[in-house]
Amino acid sequence: MPRILSLAAERAKAWYRHPQKCHALNRGNRQIRSERREAYQIVIETALSFLDLASLCLGTPTLDNGFVDVDMKTLVAASGIGQRRCERAIADLKEAGLMEVRQPRKLNEHGEYVGLRAIRVVREAFFEFLNLGSMLRRERAKATERLRRKAIQANRKLTDLMRRTFQSMQRMFFRPVVRPQAEREKREDEARRWNQACAKYMRAGFDPIECRRRTNDELHLPAEYSPGGRA
Repeated sequence: MPRILSLAAERAKAWYRHPQKCHALNRGNRQIRSERREAYQIVIETALSFLDLASLCLGTPTLDNGFVDVDMKTLVAASGIGQRRCERAIADLKEAGLMEVRQPRKLNEHGEYVGLRAIRVVREAFFEFLNLGSMLRRERAKATERLRRKAIQANRKLTDLMRRTFQSMQRMFFRPVVRPQAEREKREDEARRWNQACAKYMRAGFDPIECRRRTNDELHLPAEYSPGGRA
């Protein structure tokens, strides 16, 4: 583990016995239970062990698959605590502005949005609280330069290592359903018309739920209809 990450883990341990040292995690005049503070420490150390300094995301840049984010199952297994306890700790760290969780979504072939693996980020504010802000900036520059050299050696671009590819994840959500040719063609035509109408409302800036409602009104379909929702 790079020195800045081990140092951050050590300094964050002071929050267990002295929670006032991190006012962002305080809850007014309420005393945070020791079990919860312990969960913070465990999750922080686990997150730092998976942290990519160049992006501050939990995961690994790879030449073959781009940036591979760490999933919750891996975090739970590495932390050694229960999933609900781990999720609560991450939620508190997120609320305190020390972590960020982004949930990417992708439009599938049926015109439905599906959630993909969450992107978890340790924010710079976490290191600022530990008086490691200037050290972080230096180490991030070094980490980025190391990745750049690695990409050059492999005749690739740095963006290739940091790009997230969701195609392989998308395949995990869907299994092909074998249907008669005529039925497949009918469904494909319905889906194409529905997607074309829905895209019009998406370009107009409506949220996905409103896009679906307006599309179904236009095509005289049930309010909850979507091409991928058919059995």
